[in-house]
Amino acid sequence: MPGKFAFIMRGVPGSGKSTTAKMLAGESGVIHAVDIYHTDEQGNFLWSDELAEERYQKNFEEFVKSLDLQIPIVVCDCINVTRIEYLKYVRVSQERGYTTSTVTMCPISPESSEKRNKHDVTAEQVKEMYERWEN
Repeated sequence: MPGKFAFIMRGVPGSGKSTTAKMLAGESGVIHAVDIYHTDEQGNFLWSDELAEERYQKNFEEFVKSLDLQIPIVVCDCINVTRIEYLKYVRVSQERGYTTSTVTMCPISPESSEKRNKHDVTAEQVKEMYERWEN
């Protein structure tokens, strides 16, 4: 497949971002998901509000490294609720010559998100995400 592609995922927990990211990355791509920085050696997800900003920044830096290495497909798998969160990925990808697409998952109900997500995010937390959502 010729060219370089960057996909920036958006959606609440449980909406299918990670599943879609895997499909988009295929065999030749790499996925950068902030979740890995919140996961211990045993695979347990441990969210930390205190470390969240640092971990999101680390995810962004690793994403940029993959772009600089010219990996053919680079995917950001984060919630990306606000414009400032996802547009920085778009800008850095475009600056490096990548065809860039923001992939927004179809909204699901907070109750469905609570049941489907693997990180114990509550329906109330999802409602708060939707309240902050920017297109």
